[in-house]
Amino acid sequence: MTRGRYRPGDNIVLKPGIFGNVQSAGSVVSVMPVSQGVVHYRIRFQNENFERSIRQDDIDVEASPSSLLPAQAEIPQASKSSWINSNSIRTKK
Repeated sequence: MTRGRYRPGDNIVLKPGIFGNVQSAGSVVSVMPVSQGVVHYRIRFQNENFERSIRQDDIDVEASPSSLLPAQAEIPQASKSSWINSNSIRTKK
């Protein structure tokens, strides 16, 4: 399964041609769940007052260094814990 390379606050640059001829730069607002095997990010670009959903495939990896260490970027899926803490769920009796 694909793992995200970026985390909130990282600056990214899109590949040329994604939004026309301009190579857009922005910052990661949040990491979204994997959809169809690809990580998606909420990105806010410099001259826009809204966020966009961007696929990891659309990011220029060479122009966008990751703040994650290489070992952190490729954690096996089985070793990750779930984002749901089953011990904190309470039901009414």
